[in-house]
Amino acid sequence: MGLRWMVVCLLLLPLGVRGENPIVVMISMDGLRHDWPAMQGLPAFERMRKEGGKASRLTPVYPSNTFPGHVSLATGTYPDVHGIVDNHFMDAVRGRYAMSGDGGWLLAEPLWIAAERQGLKAATYFWVGSETDWRGQAHSYRMAPFDGRRPESTKVQQILEWLRLPEEKRPALVMAYFAGADHVAHNRGPNSAAVFDQLVTQDQALGELLAGIDELNLWPRLTLLVVSDHGMTAMGDFIDLQTPLDEAGVEATLTGVVTVHVHLAKADDVQKARAALARVIGVKVLSADEAKGLRMAPSERMGDLIVTTEPPNILTRPEGFDGMLMGFLRFFGWDFGGHGYDPALPDMGAAFLAMGRGVSPDADYGVVHQVDVAPTIAKLLGIKAPQSSEGTPIKEFTAP
Repeated sequence: MGLRWMVVCLLLLPLGVRGENPIVVMISMDGLRHDWPAMQGLPAFERMRKEGGKASRLTPVYPSNTFPGHVSLATGTYPDVHGIVDNHFMDAVRGRYAMSGDGGWLLAEPLWIAAERQGLKAATYFWVGSETDWRGQAHSYRMAPFDGRRPESTKVQQILEWLRLPEEKRPALVMAYFAGADHVAHNRGPNSAAVFDQLVTQDQALGELLAGIDELNLWPRLTLLVVSDHGMTAMGDFIDLQTPLDEAGVEATLTGVVTVHVHLAKADDVQKARAALARVIGVKVLSADEAKGLRMAPSERMGDLIVTTEPPNILTRPEGFDGMLMGFLRFFGWDFGGHGYDPALPDMGAAFLAMGRGVSPDADYGVVHQVDVAPTIAKLLGIKAPQSSEGTPIKEFTAP
């Protein structure tokens, strides 16, 4: 009799384990600065802050921009390893990268592939680098190509549809990109009323997601993370790098806005170029070797020189009429917003909130780094972190 029950229990155990498999949903809100979720009048953010946990800031990688930040969140490592150097950059072999969703640019394994490799289904919605296979490996669900006009409510509906799937088809990992306040803050400044209005729309979408998870009664097994790629600060004072290079007879290609990679047509011009740029007030000029400590790029995607600056300075601005208009409006005091600066600067701090399984109510995680997010998610899912991950799981998270 005892042996018979033992056999029955062993047969049922896998079903019980599958029924309790954990789920992690990570939402990235572009440009959500660390202090914005605490604003009054944002009930969904307030619920997450009270019922879940929060970091005082999420420190981005360098540069604190959208594409490197999202890939660091997904890989647990820095741009010099995962290869997404900036929103735009040059590769010595492949040429120019321009805000691409192609997974072939990623040099490190992302979370969705790590999950699939270890037997879990993964879903992505517009996450950087998820729109194609990675080194011949696909994941179960992905929404592509990117469409910046798609409302967050549509994304929420799709996420909830994934969560409603039968157990054997439901993704254990969902990663989705929301617009956040990035676009509005760029055009109107981080302190404008338009930023709050945009945050209200993001909060409404988050509220729809929370209500959907409530209805599905998934909180005992689901962890929701709301993160961002960078913060936001006032910017717009233009410093011209191209003219001093031209006057010195140096031919170069510049990529970046506030952290600029200078790719020289002639390698022998490096000292001439450095001397010309060193006379520019308000910038710091680094050689490729000197910049290695910032962990911003692998050698094949690093400029011959790297030029950095501090807010509110920018080193390139839009071409043509848009650039002229930006300069005109800035002269008359118009406030623009931006990022990409030193991640340690207060305004570059991104947001990090958590709720659900493994999260203690009103938990305070202090300062969290972007590279710690992927290994934290892996811990919650009970799998190993992506292969190149260097981060440390947030110790306050529990993984029952």
